[in-house]
Amino acid sequence: MSSKFKDLIANLKEKKEVEFGKEVRLEKDDYKALLIACFQIFMPVLLGMLAVFALLILIIVAIWN
Repeated sequence: MSSKFKDLIANLKEKKEVEFGKEVRLEKDDYKALLIACFQIFMPVLLGMLAVFALLILIIVAIWN
């Protein structure tokens, strides 16, 4: 294996510890990555909840008519 690959594997194995109460500094694109991850998780959940809510309204309207 090349030394570049070994360095990459060693870097990936390093675990960044976050101490409680200590200020965390975000890197350049961390905020953007957090927003993308948030939308990838919450948008399908919100759309699913909206679909269930719309289905319930449709069922209630169909029963009352």
